[in-house]
Amino acid sequence: MTLQGGDSAAVNRAKQWQVALFPFNNAATNVYFAFYTYFTYFAMMYLTGSAATAIGGTLIAGGLALAITSFNAIFAPLMRVFDAITDPLLGGIMDRTKTRIGKFRPYMILGNILLALSLLLMMVFFRGLNNQLAWLRWMVYIVSYIVYVLGYTCQCAVTKAGQTCLTNDPKQRSQFVIWNMIGMIGSIVLVNVMAGGVLTNEAICPKGLIIYEVTENGFSIETLAAEFASRNISYDFSLLEAGKQYAYVYGAGYGAQFYNIMVPFVICVSAVYTIMAYAAISEKDRPQYWGIESEPAKLRDYAGILKGNKEIRWLVLSSGLNKLASTIATSGTVAFLIYGCLMGDYNGLFIPFYALCFIFMGVFFLWGSSTAGKKGQKRGVAQFTLFALLFYVGVLVLLCIYDHDNPATWLSIFSTEGGFHLTINAYTIFFIIFYGCGYGAFNCCDNLTIPMVADCTDYETYRSGKYVPGIMGTIFSLVDKIISSLQTLLLTVFIVYMVPGLNALPGEATAYMEGMKLSAIICFCILPMAAWLVTVFCMTRYGLSGKRLQEIQAVNAVRKAAVEGGMPMEEAMKTWQTIDQVPARFVAPVHVALDKKTGEPKKANILDKIYGAVFTRREKVSAEPSVNAIEIPAEYLPEKEEQS
Repeated sequence: MTLQGGDSAAVNRAKQWQVALFPFNNAATNVYFAFYTYFTYFAMMYLTGSAATAIGGTLIAGGLALAITSFNAIFAPLMRVFDAITDPLLGGIMDRTKTRIGKFRPYMILGNILLALSLLLMMVFFRGLNNQLAWLRWMVYIVSYIVYVLGYTCQCAVTKAGQTCLTNDPKQRSQFVIWNMIGMIGSIVLVNVMAGGVLTNEAICPKGLIIYEVTENGFSIETLAAEFASRNISYDFSLLEAGKQYAYVYGAGYGAQFYNIMVPFVICVSAVYTIMAYAAISEKDRPQYWGIESEPAKLRDYAGILKGNKEIRWLVLSSGLNKLASTIATSGTVAFLIYGCLMGDYNGLFIPFYALCFIFMGVFFLWGSSTAGKKGQKRGVAQFTLFALLFYVGVLVLLCIYDHDNPATWLSIFSTEGGFHLTINAYTIFFIIFYGCGYGAFNCCDNLTIPMVADCTDYETYRSGKYVPGIMGTIFSLVDKIISSLQTLLLTVFIVYMVPGLNALPGEATAYMEGMKLSAIICFCILPMAAWLVTVFCMTRYGLSGKRLQEIQAVNAVRKAAVEGGMPMEEAMKTWQTIDQVPARFVAPVHVALDKKTGEPKKANILDKIYGAVFTRREKVSAEPSVNAIEIPAEYLPEKEEQS
């Protein structure tokens, strides 16, 4: 690898444009993830023949709500079992892969093709099936969902595994947070703006009408005719059979034109992002940038990794709980509960707060990336998890003093009564500050854990001599999926079961009921804060940062050089075990921050002292670099070193 001034043979640094573009592999899958809400609704209507009535874009719970609930309760958990089989298999296959286009790029291409195929199967092929082929609809849906899961797993695994060969420079790995946020705006936000904003314009997407036969809770032809007449909806009722019940969907979001635009839009945007990421990793997806080549890992190695690699155990637990906290606190259900049920103005509050949160998130992502680049990924996660906890204490206090009968404790930003004007109050100002900062902090933590998978992969190579980025990435993804799948269960327990008279999760039109305040406090504050406390504990046990990570990368570098020269892996592992045994050219220099005025090392600030006292006990390395250096024997020196 090419070294830059001051670097060592242990440093693998990417070009800046490569660091910037590779996170768009994550954005490529997020495009489908964001659109999957419509993907599911579309499928449920065609599968069950049930529907919700959608007049002017407002959903009213009906057969579709029941269908989606049944899907989430039965089919989605079965897919978790499917994940438990496919994730380990894919990880093992990826680690064995060696092709002309590398180890990771084939799975980027395959994953994106499968994702596109799943969308085409679901939203194009379905529309060609008539009512007499209901059984085939189920078959196509199941197949397309399996294709979706496989494609998503293939491409997502590369996001985590591919970082190991792209760069091992902590500063560059930390920049994943910034570019991932830009990719998030270009994927999740872009799809939501396009689908929920631009395409709701009837001039672009004329409102579509779909009528389905149902067995109960439907409408007669006469009732439908009267309903349609009152809403100026035209329909030829001679197409329907008298004496039967029907349900219907009417709205731009379910019209044929909507899907005619969104399906190719999603496929093309995701493909462009994949091409960008493919170009970024092309130069690095080569054997010289992979870890130490040894005997390929087997499926049984999963147990050994989970047993012996304590770092990945602490990471997946903390990351999974962080993800669970994030998905609960930012779920649409909790948004309806806070902005709609409690504050009474969902439409007037959600979008402004959504926009404000992205502003705060941008500030914290820049701060977090800088902190992680200078002081390690673990430092970033630990520090910003503590920040999230502190800011959410303020949010908790504000929700505790909320009084449904006192408008001074309601969120209010603007009013349109008597003309548009601001109506912001002190309660809202404090809520924006505490919630915005807390939101930015915990999203920063959530994203900083992704580069840490690469650190754990480096540690596994150091510990066992195996380079298994695929297995490490899929272990992380699988545990993350399992933990985050608890979201719906927890929301149901702490909202539906705790609020007397509430029979379903709240929606936009759900009125305030006694007990909702406590539910909001638990779901919006208590559950996330409990998860962050566990994350803080995990980070006191996680040991990959600072000097420890420097030692691991130095030892891996000298072992790799010796193995490439012909030394058996077992001998290399016995020869170099600690940093004092590593020749100086393989030890990356430690960059010490200097005071610009005095030129002396900067003194530790209060955050440094807290971090050092609480989180670094398992990071310290007692040996000094290279004091007992063991050179690579001449017979095992790589050719380039012999020539030099």
